Amino acid sequence: MRAIKPLIGIALAPAALAAAWATAAILAPALGKFSVTLPLLCGALACLLFHWGGRGKGLYVTAHELTHALAAVFSGVRVRKISVKKHSGYVLLDSTNAFISLAPYVIPLYTLAVAAAYWLAGRFWNAAPLRPWFLAAAGFTLAFHLLHTADILSGPVQSDLKKAGGPVFSIPLLLLLNCLALAAAIKMLFPGLLSMRAYSARVLEAQGEAYRGLLSAAAYVFNTAKIYFTR
Repeated sequence: MRAIKPLIGIALAPAALAAAWATAAILAPALGKFSVTLPLLCGALACLLFHWGGRGKGLYVTAHELTHALAAVFSGVRVRKISVKKHSGYVLLDSTNAFISLAPYVIPLYTLAVAAAYWLAGRFWNAAPLRPWFLAAAGFTLAFHLLHTADILSGPVQSDLKKAGGPVFSIPLLLLLNCLALAAAIKMLFPGLLSMRAYSARVLEAQGEAYRGLLSAAAYVFNTAKIYFTR
């Protein structure tokens, strides 16, 4: 299976790139409705400034290792030890799989924690006045996840990616999953702002165009080469 995964990654790359393009094309105008999304965007901007200041590495490492551990528990794998330091950490497990290895790069743990806190507050009090603050916190934590994920994936190849099947397999998969997760998050935060049916159709259309373009290019190269070799 490990030898097949790079081939799967290569085949998945056009779909992931097309999904990223379609996600940006759909979410940009949706998020541009500032009367609805302003608190979320302010939170994301605050995180961007926070990130530029070089802060938050320890917070990210904590979330990263906890997500590994939670994914392991969900998979029925025993967690033996969790170590978190300012710039590094690790989780000692009985075994691992691709889900455990890649979970921190897809799941925004702090966003889930903020959503859980807001939901819990709504069970006991009127949480409506807190919604702008919840959206700001959600924007901050979503941006925190995306910025740190981009940072870590743009650096040296992580051992997590190697364990999951290598970077050729893991990076297209992570790009695709993060696009879907971001769209799902926006849908949950603003149910009337995004149609998941329309989003899915746009993504599938873009992916179909990507593969059709590749097939057309491959056919052109093949036919051109055949002309030259049959002379």
